[in-house]
Parts: sequence; C-alpha cells; structure tokens
Amino acid sequence: MWANWTHGIHADYRELAEKAVLADSVKFHSHANHILSSQTFAFNLFLPFREGSRTRLSEYVGETLGVHLAIDKVRFEWVPPGDLLCELDGEYPVGDECATAVDVVLWGRLDNGRRAVVLVEVKLSEESFTHCNGRESRGNRRRDVCKSAELFLKAPTDCYLHRPYRKQRDRRYWDIFATSHGSVRAAFPHTDLSGPCPFAYDMQQPMRNLAIARALEQEDVVEKAWFALCQHDDNSDIAPLWEEWRHLLPDAGAAPTFPASKIIGVGEAEGLTDWTTYMRDRYQL
Repeated sequence: MWANWTHGIHADYRELAEKAVLADSVKFHSHANHILSSQTFAFNLFLPFREGSRTRLSEYVGETLGVHLAIDKVRFEWVPPGDLLCELDGEYPVGDECATAVDVVLWGRLDNGRRAVVLVEVKLSEESFTHCNGRESRGNRRRDVCKSAELFLKAPTDCYLHRPYRKQRDRRYWDIFATSHGSVRAAFPHTDLSGPCPFAYDMQQPMRNLAIARALEQEDVVEKAWFALCQHDDNSDIAPLWEEWRHLLPDAGAAPTFPASKIIGVGEAEGLTDWTTYMRDRYQL
C-alpha cells in the first residue's frame, strides 16, 4: 500500500492527477492507494493524454474502432447525468448513493464534426467484473427472474433492477436496449436461455456501461459511442470474461479492446520516454 494514492502516480503527473480529481469530481475506490489499484493504473495510463498531445492516441483508438476520431478530452471516473440511466434519485450521487461510473472517457469528434465518445473500463489484476447486487437484495421478490434468462428476456421489467427497493423511479437499462435493438432479447441475441439472467454475474458491469453508450446516442449527446476494455496484457482472468461479453452481442466488434501495452506504445510514439520506462517497469509490460 502507498501512504498516499499519489505516490502510485508517475512523479511528473502527480500534480495533474490531483487537479483531475478535483475537476472530474473523482470518487476514490476503497483501495486506490494499493499498488495493484486499477484506478491508479487508469490514471497512470491516460494522464499523459489529459493535457499533452492526443494525436497518436486518436490514431490508435480510431484504427481500432475503424473510424477517424479526434480525441479532444480525457476524463476520469465519469458519472453520467442522473436522468441518463435513472440509477440516481437526482442528477448527481448524494452521500453513498451508488451509480455506474466510467473509468476513463475519451471525448472526441468524427470526420463530420459530430461528437463521439469512447467509454473505457480499465482492469489491472481484478479477476472479475462487478456482479448484480439485486440478486440477493432483501427487496427482490422476483428471484425466479434472476435464475432464468428465458423469464428475464420475456419480461425485462420484471427484473428487480427495473425499480429497486426504495428507489423513486424506474431504471432505464431495458428501455435503452429495447430502443436501440427493438427488444432486450435482440440486443443480446446469443444469451443462453437455459441459464440464469445473463446479467446476474460478471456481465452486469459491461451491460451498464454499454447502456450509457447507447443512451448517449439516443439522447443525441453524441453521434457514436463505444464501450471498450483496457486491460493489463497478462490478466488471464478478465480476457475470457470479455470474450463471454462479446459473444452476447449482435456484433463482437462492438466490444473493442485496448491492451495496456498498446497505450504505452502510443505514449512512446509521442516521445514520453521517462513515462514509458516507468510504466513498463512498474507494470511489467
């Protein structure tokens, strides 16, 4: 454990990290000062592009996505406005109110000048994605839906997450996917109907992030949005789970990956020699 989370940040970017935390209203993870913190990993990977040149990053991300994308802003731990997913009772989290946060957001523009965004989940050493807390909630009276993909896809609004206990409004996940694909079933056509709800376990976290992407498109905030994974190259636990996620989707290409070594290579191409050496040594990449 570091005495302070900034001790885990490259020395040249610690001041910028502190400014980013204030500007982005970052809520720290419980182990942000741990040497294996994914949150610190995300800061170390993307801080150089917060204020520095983003030319090579734009080129790499655009090539991976198959578009021309000019990234003009990098943001950390972004929580979308409350009305987007309706996870919050108001516009912003209050107290310990939970909301889906995106580790890194790359805002940019397409060739036509329209806005675009890439939502990035960053994983260092975690063995899984966040599971659904609703399965075992005391307020959940429809656990049969959690146990059956067929029941869930037949009536997604029967899902406990549609209106969790003591919440004031319906969450929009299922409406968002029904709008984008015609139905939740069509949005995840390769679901194993003989198993539990596809989002009862590891697929819960990717689903919520993808819902943000689709909602941003539907609200005309952006013309195009992607949800991508940036993982440590040697994380052998997350890779198969991401393949499982890709398999659920109509198009596996809609779940791009940015291996951390590639992001480091982008920084190296920008001439960030000290940072490149630090990242490769510290994270063994």
